[in-house]
Amino acid sequence: MSVRPVYFSSSKYPDDLALVDRSSSYTYRDLYFLSYRLSQKLLSVCNPSSSFTSTFPFRSEDTHIGILCSNDVSYVLSIWACFMIGCTCIPLSSQHPPSMLSYFLNDSECKALISTIEHNNSLDTIQATHPKLPIMLIDSNDLDSKLIPKQQYQQQPNNEPTSFHDHLLLTNYYDKRNALILYTSGTSGKPKGCVITHNNIQAYVESMTKAWKWTNSDVLLHVLPLHHTHGLINCLLTPLSVGATIVMMPKFNASEAWQYLASPGFEKPIINVFHAVPTIYSKLIDEYDSKIGTDETRFQSRNQAREFIKDQCQKMIRLMVCGSAALPTTLYEKWKQISGHDLLERYGMTEIGMTLTNPLDGERCVGRPFSGVEIKIVNDDGEDLLIANSEKTEILVTDKNDNQSIEGELLVRGPNVFKEYWKRKAETKKTFTKDGWFKTGDIARYEKEHDVFSIRGRLSMDILKRAGYKISALDIERVLLQHELIAEVAVVGIQDQVLGQKILAVIVIKQQRQQSTNLTIDDVRQFAKQYLPSYSLPDLIKKVDELPRNVMGKINKKELLNTLMIKN
Repeated sequence: MSVRPVYFSSSKYPDDLALVDRSSSYTYRDLYFLSYRLSQKLLSVCNPSSSFTSTFPFRSEDTHIGILCSNDVSYVLSIWACFMIGCTCIPLSSQHPPSMLSYFLNDSECKALISTIEHNNSLDTIQATHPKLPIMLIDSNDLDSKLIPKQQYQQQPNNEPTSFHDHLLLTNYYDKRNALILYTSGTSGKPKGCVITHNNIQAYVESMTKAWKWTNSDVLLHVLPLHHTHGLINCLLTPLSVGATIVMMPKFNASEAWQYLASPGFEKPIINVFHAVPTIYSKLIDEYDSKIGTDETRFQSRNQAREFIKDQCQKMIRLMVCGSAALPTTLYEKWKQISGHDLLERYGMTEIGMTLTNPLDGERCVGRPFSGVEIKIVNDDGEDLLIANSEKTEILVTDKNDNQSIEGELLVRGPNVFKEYWKRKAETKKTFTKDGWFKTGDIARYEKEHDVFSIRGRLSMDILKRAGYKISALDIERVLLQHELIAEVAVVGIQDQVLGQKILAVIVIKQQRQQSTNLTIDDVRQFAKQYLPSYSLPDLIKKVDELPRNVMGKINKKELLNTLMIKN
């Protein structure tokens, strides 16, 4: 099967609505031809002697283009334009500090940068540190003259194509070619560039389309950053590949999001798919509570409002997904109470895309591999315990101490697995087995009774070793989040000469209770012992105002530990 970048879908759905952003709406035809014009401008910047009618001498995935655009049409055009001329995209975010943006540009060896006028402050800093880097600006509010060179480059003849895919690269060009370099979140170390091929993207798209039944009639509300797999591939490239519609918010706003999620759709597109991270669902719940309230005895209108919102969500929306961080049970249950939806959870990471998913239909019991993905669980000695795919699980070694579950490090193999870490051959080699399995560094558990998998946490940060026991920090966090006073919690291990590690629970108290509570370690242990064995109870607690998170809502436990050590 030939490898086709997502922009090829435009010829199938030329007049269908592809994207709605803050300034306008665009058909697939619009996206295609605007991307084509941008690709020609980009070509003249990267190699002024080339044109689409030439032999395209520079068309190599080694030509890396940074993308620092807003969450609007400019991001789609930039990605598609790069793909059209065979460049590799480096998605960036304005939420990154200048030092990190500089690191990404240097590490990835970017040849040019595409950006938008909203990022002028960041661009001034970038130009100061990278004076020779060509920068192209897109004005998302003025598409007729939208390509404004920040410096005056020599322009090539327009050569506007007369039909879809005219003068563009043949599909066989993309086989095994690099498409993206996505940087890891850096929660457990310095960010590394994961090289994602066009084959990887096609595998991601096909597996998610099959598992979640994406169709041309779907309309997704997009509220996620576009420099990570979740926002870029799950919520942008996948729906565009099937001719669906994306409604893109420039920045998440809970009040505005609710207008889409519970709107009858008189003036806005009717949303039927929503993807988010736990932090966003938490903010939506806070907004709901602040506007609707929780008193069911005094205000009948509030009861009616709650019923209306739940009814609208159930009628309009077919799928709500949560990922990129662990979903607390309390949040899951609260969201179901509000919307009537069981959030679909999935597991993945930058290096492997999407790997495990809840079933679309039926009980959301945890997860099994996506189609085309193989997984296995190994013990501390690297011995294979089981191997599984979307259809079956083969148990290779039975743990004599536990007949109900199998637990160990999760390894993944398949077309979804990334190519390599950019310029890090030793680290790439270290993270793969000799027979091609990627070592995720995550601990997975297989429940024999239900034939499903769950993630217990990072081997490096979330699996604690206390008094000879292996303990999941995520399990403790899920329990503590049920406490009426605790808004957020991160559980980490502190080195101890006697126990190996002590369990520290770093807690954020609910805002409305901060002035009136004096939560102690005894209170926390007394509450937790209802649900956890004695060896899993926290040894220490520390109350903080907020927990450090990355842009996808993941708690950065490495930064948290460093901060605590400095303060101590």
